[in-house]
Amino acid sequence: MKLGVIVFAYRRYHYLNDAIASISKQTRTPNEILIFTDNRSAVKQVLEKYNLSADIIEEELTIPGVLGRVGEISSSDYVFPLDDDDVFKENKLEIIEKYLYKDSYVLLKHGMEFIDTNSKTTTWIMQPEETVVITTKNAWIEFRKFPYHMWTSSFAIRTKLLSKYSAELKKMLRLIDFAVFILALQEGPILYVPLKLGYYRVGSGHSQLTSCDKLPEIICNWNAYAYDAAFLLKLVNNNDLRKVIYYLYFSHLLKIYLLNTSQSRCNFTYNVSYFTLLKKSLFLVTRKIYPLRKALLLAWLSPLIGHKRAKNIYQKRLCSNIPFERY
Repeated sequence: MKLGVIVFAYRRYHYLNDAIASISKQTRTPNEILIFTDNRSAVKQVLEKYNLSADIIEEELTIPGVLGRVGEISSSDYVFPLDDDDVFKENKLEIIEKYLYKDSYVLLKHGMEFIDTNSKTTTWIMQPEETVVITTKNAWIEFRKFPYHMWTSSFAIRTKLLSKYSAELKKMLRLIDFAVFILALQEGPILYVPLKLGYYRVGSGHSQLTSCDKLPEIICNWNAYAYDAAFLLKLVNNNDLRKVIYYLYFSHLLKIYLLNTSQSRCNFTYNVSYFTLLKKSLFLVTRKIYPLRKALLLAWLSPLIGHKRAKNIYQKRLCSNIPFERY
C-alpha cells in the first residue's frame, strides 16, 4: 500500500518546521510527500534541514482545491493531509496503515492532542473514547453527538475519492474537512478511532474564534462555509447526509445574516435576505433539523428591533463565549 502526506503551506510558515519534522520522524516512511505552497523557497529550506525529499507544488489554490489537485496527481492509495501548523505523532502512519489493510474504509479519522501557539499541550474539547463506524444510516445521529468531520490533519483519505470529486473540490472555497467527510460517506463507511495520533494547534488557525479581534476574519470564513455547504447540497442526495449539511449550512447562514455589514472587507460575501433566512429556518425547525435557539429568535426579530441592534447583541454574546468552535 502506498501512503502519501499532503502539506498545506500558504501564507503561514511559523510552524512549518514542526510539521516537516514530524514527517521526517515517521516510523513508517511515506511513499510520497506533496507540499502545496505559495513560497517554494521557504518550504525548500525546511526540507533541506531534515534531508527530506518532497514534491513542491507552487500553485494558488483554495484549500479544498488542493485536495482536488491531489486527486489528479497523487500516486498514493491513501493520503494524510497535514496543515502547516499541526504535527503528526511519529508512529501515526505505521498505526493507521494496519487499519487500512484490515478494512477498506473510504476515510479514517483519529483523535488529536491539542497544543497552543507556543507548542505547549493544552485542553480544548472532549473527543469520543470509543471506536465508531459512521455510515449514511447513522451519520445524522453521530453528527449530533460529536463533529467527527473536524481537523483535516486527523484524516487518512482514499485517493480515489479525491480523484472522483476533483472538479467539485476545486470549485469550493474553504470548507475542506466537512466536504471531504460528507463526500466520503456518500461513497462508503468512515472509521473513527480514538487513538490520539497528532497535535492540533489551537489559536493559530484561520477558522478559530479565539479572540474578538479575529471576528472580522472569521466572518469572512463563515461566508465561504455557507457557500460551500450550499454547493455540497447539490452533490448529495441521501436524506440523512443532507440533514447534516443543512444543519451546518444554516448555522453559518444564521451567523452571517446577523453579522455581515456593508463595511465587511471579505473577498467573498454570501448574501442572505431576511426572507431567505425566514423560509429556510422554518423549513429546518419544523423538521427538527435545526433547533430553536436564541440566535434564531434574534434573527427573526431583527426587522422589529433593527438589524444593527441585533448584530450588536449577537456579537457581544459571541465574544463573551470565546473560545468558540467554528462548527
